[in-house]
Amino acid sequence: MSSPAQRLPAHPGQIFADAPRNVYWEVTIACDLACKHCRAEAVAMRHPKELTTEDGKALLHDVKDMGSILILTGGDPMKRQDLFELIDHGRSIHLPMAITPSTTPTLARELVGRFKDAGLTALGLSVDGPTAEVHDSFRGVAGTFEHSMEALAWAREVDIPVQVNTTVTTETLPHLPALYRLLCERAAPPVRRWSLFLLVPVGRGITLGIPSADAVEKLFEWVYDTAARAPFHIGTVEAPHYRRYWFQRELAAGVPLEAVLAKGRRMGLGVRDGNGVVFVSHLGEVTPAGFLPIVLGNVRETKLSELYRTSPKMLELRDMDRLEGKCGLCEYRWVCGGSRARAYGMTGNAMGSDPFCAYEPQVVDAVETAPA
Repeated sequence: MSSPAQRLPAHPGQIFADAPRNVYWEVTIACDLACKHCRAEAVAMRHPKELTTEDGKALLHDVKDMGSILILTGGDPMKRQDLFELIDHGRSIHLPMAITPSTTPTLARELVGRFKDAGLTALGLSVDGPTAEVHDSFRGVAGTFEHSMEALAWAREVDIPVQVNTTVTTETLPHLPALYRLLCERAAPPVRRWSLFLLVPVGRGITLGIPSADAVEKLFEWVYDTAARAPFHIGTVEAPHYRRYWFQRELAAGVPLEAVLAKGRRMGLGVRDGNGVVFVSHLGEVTPAGFLPIVLGNVRETKLSELYRTSPKMLELRDMDRLEGKCGLCEYRWVCGGSRARAYGMTGNAMGSDPFCAYEPQVVDAVETAPA
């Protein structure tokens, strides 16, 4: 698929310089699952130096002041005894919050109802295959698949929106069409979004099979065609080059460039590691994203807002003209930008090329300038 004849503006993507859209707080590293891909390499017990309740409340106020959304993640957030104290505090200051609990016995029907009553905006649940055989093997604990299906039913009972998260590896990739059919039949509603996380080889994930760049390109074709008829939104995570593919397909279909840009911005065009996203670990360490373990500082010592706005690494990550390799030459660099986490995890260079991208840039002498 060739580059569009129209020239892209110099900065078609959005730059989130003042505040991220989403703040991910790993409230604990404790979890009873043994997932093959686990970024955090979670263990059964909580770390003694996790952020305290008061540390967490201070973080909540900072996130509120930035106008961002806070996603409580882990590990398993249910392992924190003060979880609902933190949620209630967030609600008291009108902070939008969501949660991604582990589908273990810590997640029960009444707790899903409490999430709804507490005003959480969404529930994130992981489903990595259409059967117990596939999913439980990936998650490392028998019975996890059925528990995930139960959790989806509980979410439907209380009408809380769900984002289903699926990790894409060579093991799970062949099962995506069957999983899509399952979600359509058994989970929509309450599923509002299906997020496909393309593997970043960090943590336990370094041992998993990595799809080839050509296989990823075929996945993009399937996502684009399937999304057109899906009863929920289908998106990709750590795969910003899907935006490049989406741009090409939209333009090839005759959609005017300005209309494509406008739709892309509504969909969050420009959000990537360090730009619109930031991560806080259970110890308070701040990194550009959960899969990009470059420590910028600690919220115990410096406000998250300050680290997000002023850290030299964050400023670098928000400037796609500083990319290297073919990503730096690509005319879609401000649309896409590649996965900085995958570039770092696989090459050691956060500004290098994303190894999962098969596209060869159509190098041009210049681009038109236009406001983002």
